[in-house]
Amino acid sequence: MIAAGRRERALDLALVLPVIALLAIVLFYPLVYGLDLSVDRTEGFEVVGSVGLAHYARALLGDAVFQQGLVNTLVFTVAGVVLQTGLGLVLAVLVAETRRGRTLFRIAFVLPFVLAPVAAGTVWKFMYAPFFGIVPSIGRALGLDLSGFAPLADPGTALWAIVLVFAWRFAGFSMVVYLAAMQSIPREYYEQGELDGIGRLARLRRITWPLLWPQTFALTLLTSIATLRVFDLIWIMTAGGPGHATETVATYVYTTAFRSLDVGYGQAMATILMVLIVALAVVEYRLLNPRAEAAAG
Repeated sequence: MIAAGRRERALDLALVLPVIALLAIVLFYPLVYGLDLSVDRTEGFEVVGSVGLAHYARALLGDAVFQQGLVNTLVFTVAGVVLQTGLGLVLAVLVAETRRGRTLFRIAFVLPFVLAPVAAGTVWKFMYAPFFGIVPSIGRALGLDLSGFAPLADPGTALWAIVLVFAWRFAGFSMVVYLAAMQSIPREYYEQGELDGIGRLARLRRITWPLLWPQTFALTLLTSIATLRVFDLIWIMTAGGPGHATETVATYVYTTAFRSLDVGYGQAMATILMVLIVALAVVEYRLLNPRAEAAAG
């Protein structure tokens, strides 16, 4: 019996070892190599010496562009999470109460999600253009002269213009998640609410929203990770401009490592971003998961 148990454990270990080896090659080795590179001085892609923690001190204490990028990244994350989940919930409620054309609305709202970020950024960059873009067109319809207004060229509006594009792309995904969850809510809850004289908004606040906390937790976590490392949409639309107004940590890492060829410093900033992502994920888990588990239970 003991020998049979040992053979089973040996077989289990033999089956797991290839997976562990693959993870070590694909995940752990690049992580360790990146941490080592972040404390090295580089010339192009060649390591020429060690600088210790100087790159981290430079980024956090002496690099105004990185600090601006860090602030922009956090602002983008908060705004992106709120808008995506909020719009997704509103769309889910509206589509769920629509009796005709429900499938058509679902497809229409989900289509932006399957659109490539490069394509989405290019389309909206054209739509935001002055004179013939969407903003001047709306202005003409309202009798306003907005022909010279260019949201992406204004440091005060550029970041928010991109946030709106991000929300437009991903709100449909949140809608689908919320719709699937709403369909599993027992109808008896709503029927009891109607008997108690609770209005539509009150039912949403007291019944639907509390029971959607598991989905909200998952969407918040996924969106936070996506927005903290957002790159392609911003790079296509503004490349971090104007005047670093839309610079994020990801775009600045790319510029530093692959345009200025300061690879070691770029890796140090990427490591700071990784720590920020992990820290935010832990905080969100601690804050939101207990409520999500209570709603699921």
